Formats: sequence, C-alpha cells, structure tokens
Amino acid sequence: MNTRTSRLDTALRSLDAGGTLTKEQQQRAADTLERIVAVTPAAHPHAVAPTRRSPRRLPLVLTAVVALAVAVIVLPGGVGGGQAYASWTPVPTALTPAEVEIVAPPCRARLREGRRLDLGRARLVLTERRGEYVALLYRTDDPDMSGSCLAHNRPGTDDVDDVTFGIGGGAGPARSAPARGFTQGTISDFRDASITDGAAGTDVAGVIIHAGGLTVHASVSNGRYVAWWPGPAFEPGQDRPGGGGPRPIVSYDLTLTDGTVIHDAQPS
Repeated sequence: MNTRTSRLDTALRSLDAGGTLTKEQQQRAADTLERIVAVTPAAHPHAVAPTRRSPRRLPLVLTAVVALAVAVIVLPGGVGGGQAYASWTPVPTALTPAEVEIVAPPCRARLREGRRLDLGRARLVLTERRGEYVALLYRTDDPDMSGSCLAHNRPGTDDVDDVTFGIGGGAGPARSAPARGFTQGTISDFRDASITDGAAGTDVAGVIIHAGGLTVHASVSNGRYVAWWPGPAFEPGQDRPGGGGPRPIVSYDLTLTDGTVIHDAQPS
C-alpha cells in the first residue's frame, strides 16, 4: 500500500461511526438526515431554507446526502478538487445540441441510480455551462420532481467525468410561480458545489442568486431556472432556532420583463 492510499484509508476509517449506536445517537442521526434532505419545492414565504414536511411531501435527495458525507475528503479531480473551478463563470451559457448529446448519457445514468425520478417521463428543461463544468436539469411536473447533475466536460471534447447529482421534490403536482415571483425548488449542497432550481413567473426575465460572496446569474427559460456555483448553500453546523434545519446562505434578486429589479425577493 503506497503512502497516498494509506492516508486515504486512514481518513476514510476516521469517518466510521464505530460500535453500536444508542437510541439517542440513532435519533440524532435520523434528525440530521431529515434536515439534509428536507428541500421544499415551494418554501414558506418568509424563509429561503428547506423546512420539515409531512412524509408525503418529503423530498428524496439521495446522492446529495452521500456527497455531503464524503466531501470531508477532497481528492484531486473530484467535485471541488483540481483546477476546474477556476474556470467557473457567474454568467452561464447554454449547451449546444452536440454537447447535450455528449453529457446527457452519463448524467442520466447517474440520475437512474437515484431511482426516484421517472426518466421515461422526465424532460430536459435547462442546461448551462460555466467554464469546464456543465449542469443539466430534468423535470416531471406531476409528481413535482427535479433531477440535476453536474459534470466536468472541457469545451470541445468528448470527455465527461466527475458526474454527481441531486434529486428532490414531492408527491403532488408542481406549483406555479406568481407572475412577478418565483418558487424555491431543490437545493443540492455538496459543500464544494451546490445546485438549485425552481419555477419563475411569466414576468420574471432573470434570477440572480447570492451565495456567500458569490453572485450567480441563473439560467431561466420556459418558467424554470437553474444555477450551480462552487461552494456551499448552507452554513455548516448552523441550525436555525426551533430546529428549522441548516441556515442558508442564499438570497435572490429578480429582474422583471419591464426592467424592475426586486432585491431580496422571497419565494412564493
């Protein structure tokens, strides 16, 4: 075993819980998992963070949870590793049909692992490129489910790697956004990268997301928006008072078709 492998093995073993969990530890773990996956497709009007819901509306963000667990160890070439994020741009460009043809198969293969999004019915509704990383958003409106993937693909090449994904939503039909507003959809926080989507009203021409020190111009088309950025969406280890889950670091500005800008807009 070489030195690098030994260090990695030691780091991975340090993440093991070890022994038999007590009932209190099991409950604490369950509460933590619920906070991580509790992403609402239409959040409370006065909050931008995920909230707890009934089991019927409990979102299903499986791989995002796994990514959160392993992101403690940053490996070269992985999401958040290497130099690829140095090419990230706050303003995206849409993928060309040729690029979609290259990236879509590995993206759909990863989404299929989640087993929660009906890929037979899901539509590809938005794509975006920011430097060497691209994002694809698949949707079904009934049930209201979003599946997004993030993949490394250098422009002009057929190489696709570092594919990760998040799936979220609920059992009921999708809610529409008011003409001058938006809904907050799934937020997948991989710590080193985050991706979110939602519905945009008919009078909304642009959605700007502020995440920490980053300003992110979302891709907006046909009543939906999507955006990804290099960094977290929630403050680590900071729960809101009353057990409301992790504290978000995202806020939204809307640009309307008449030129009006709504700062610190709240989701419907």
